[in-house]
Amino acid sequence: MISVSSDLDAVTAGCCADCGQLVVRRTPWFDEKAKVVREVCIRCLVLTYQRRQFEAGCCG
Repeated sequence: MISVSSDLDAVTAGCCADCGQLVVRRTPWFDEKAKVVREVCIRCLVLTYQRRQFEAGCCG
């Protein structure tokens, strides 16, 4: 499970922890499986939520 860390203020430019692209803004989120906070771009954050919502695949 992944949750956005709203209490962290580390929204900075740099490389996304997921895709590796250099972006202007990253959002910190807490990966509960790995027990780490990662800074990802908004695209990867949206894709992470989508993967979580459809864990079993598009056909369920």
